[in-house]
Amino acid sequence: MKQFKEWNVKPYYGPEIVGIMLEELVARKNKVEKMEKAKMRWSLFAMGCAAIFFLFGYKAFGNVGMSNNILNVLLGSPLILVLLLLLSIGFIQLNFFVKKTTKAEKEFDELREELISRSTELWETDDTWESREAVYSFMKREHDINLYHK
Repeated sequence: MKQFKEWNVKPYYGPEIVGIMLEELVARKNKVEKMEKAKMRWSLFAMGCAAIFFLFGYKAFGNVGMSNNILNVLLGSPLILVLLLLLSIGFIQLNFFVKKTTKAEKEFDELREELISRSTELWETDDTWESREAVYSFMKREHDINLYHK
């Protein structure tokens, strides 16, 4: 509830469960954004490692003749091995954060849809629908969370 004290929408959100749901919704939205940023960083890291790996790999394979095989070239250059290790770590981390982002988005969407579907029982009377509109517009404006439709 600490976040909502600053929002000045406490008189509008009706039952206490609405405030709890809104706080959890904001927390899940922040988690989704955090995971997306981490996913973007790791994808840039992996792309950079791949570019450097291909650059040095092309240079290493260009200097040797056709008589050497790929394994000798890879083992002969420690820089290429380090780049290969970094590239594999980058792709493993990228895969990890893609899964975490998908899970966080799913949890966020489930709570958002639950709040939307339960809006009729949370704001039952006609005068509380105006309060609902104030809360929905605040969430859209301040946190970019659309609660108007699924």
